[in-house]
Amino acid sequence: MKSYSPAEKLLVEEITHAAQKMRLALKGLSIGAILQLIRKQLGISQQALAKRAGVPQSTVSRIESGHEHINLTTLNKIFHAISCELVILPFLKAPIDIMRHNQAKKIAATQLQYLKGTMNLEEQQPDERFNEELLKQETNRLLQGPDSKLWGE
Repeated sequence: MKSYSPAEKLLVEEITHAAQKMRLALKGLSIGAILQLIRKQLGISQQALAKRAGVPQSTVSRIESGHEHINLTTLNKIFHAISCELVILPFLKAPIDIMRHNQAKKIAATQLQYLKGTMNLEEQQPDERFNEELLKQETNRLLQGPDSKLWGE
């Protein structure tokens, strides 16, 4: 397993924290709704914005109404035209350590299911504490090994 420097870990934590704050601030608004809010507060029409961005007015309209799947190039053009910078942040649903642990536990559980199946054929039934300890040990072994085992590479 590659270890990451404290600076790398802090950077990911800072990005995650910023993404969480931004997600709360957006209050569930779509990118189109945000564009519309900014455009209206600037007092610029869809037509004028489209002309400045070099895109059809119908594209701006479809984006604002949520009927268009937009590519990043188009979004960048439109936001650049109103002096905005588009920022895209990943939003981690859980801390990285927890995601790695959950993945290792999932793989360990699959491996132990195979072992249990083999033991059932031989009519051996280990107790639940034994199974839990095996699961914990295999999870830890996977976490200490190369990352490629966690992600099936």
